[in-house]
Amino acid sequence: MKPVTLARAIYGDLRGERTTPRSDKEHLSATINWLYRSQDVTGCGGSAAYYSLLTGWSGPYPETSGYIVPTLYDYAEYADSREAQHRAERMVSWLLKVQFNNGAFPRGVDPGPNVDPSVFNTGQVLFGLVRAYRETRDQKFHEAIERAGRWLVDVQHEDGYWDQFDYRGEVHSYCSRVAWALLEAADAVGNEMFREHAARHLQWVVSMQTDTNWFKLTGFSPKETPFLHTIAYTVRGLLEGGLLLEDNRLVATARETADVLLNLQRTTGPLRGAYNESWTGDDFFCLTGNAQMALVWLRLAEQFDDQRYRKGAASAIEFLKRHQLLNAPPEVKGGMKGSLPVWGRYMRLRYPNWAAKFLADCLIREVYFDSGVN
Repeated sequence: MKPVTLARAIYGDLRGERTTPRSDKEHLSATINWLYRSQDVTGCGGSAAYYSLLTGWSGPYPETSGYIVPTLYDYAEYADSREAQHRAERMVSWLLKVQFNNGAFPRGVDPGPNVDPSVFNTGQVLFGLVRAYRETRDQKFHEAIERAGRWLVDVQHEDGYWDQFDYRGEVHSYCSRVAWALLEAADAVGNEMFREHAARHLQWVVSMQTDTNWFKLTGFSPKETPFLHTIAYTVRGLLEGGLLLEDNRLVATARETADVLLNLQRTTGPLRGAYNESWTGDDFFCLTGNAQMALVWLRLAEQFDDQRYRKGAASAIEFLKRHQLLNAPPEVKGGMKGSLPVWGRYMRLRYPNWAAKFLADCLIREVYFDSGVN
């Protein structure tokens, strides 16, 4: 623990300190450099799950390292950065080392050989494997994709959901992100079975939407009010899955919930950290979830040429910029805390690598959107 960094973070939020927003390029560079540091501290190629104000850097996290790989490749293309490309290659090479013989990937941080497999983590690692295969056409990634995808298919319930090997042993609607990953895998390796099983899950997720356009089973457990983070996971998975399947019903379902959140942003300001079925928000902000919803709105703006979504995304990104420290100790400079205030209920006193990943994705996509490149 670094007492000065901890005290500064808490005191800053007590005082309501804000960063004066700078250009997307400056914020993106700071975010990417923080992700680089999260990789350097592990020494293995994977990215540390988070920086804790109490305990320091965590160990490497397969789940989020998996979907950070595409972010690094995107930045490599955006900034013509060989460093970002090499870092993506190192990260995905580490992921291959932690893949189980049955094709699955482990749950948890800094996993050992006897850790249980995880459905959600396997899906998120698929994003990295697919991108690496598309970039390199290396057969080792093709084989890893096939093995991971087959395992996901094998452990899926016949009704489309996953009821084993997922977080806390619960069924989750946010596994729509696993279905999206399976669709990407299907396209990459030409496996129609992956497509069929992904579609089955997405149809099940649609059945979880309520009359208020909230989703059941979106929290980590059924009794918990779901975080914005997992609500956004659910919406993004449905949206991207619907686009890949050319299924208008899936897209419309995702859009309905995205519209509710857009209206909440317009009427109450930045999105809250968690929402119940009546869309009553919690008393803190989930910065990760705001970044994720900005991405959803940018994707909808691209698809429907609707400036409401563009404005919502821009507002969310400006909010995130105001809470990214650009003049701070290196362990938090350019990172993004889980909650505002930092002691909020989501990732309390921690700076998760996935918050930085989604902010980087926002900033890159915003630049491309404004230049007319999808």
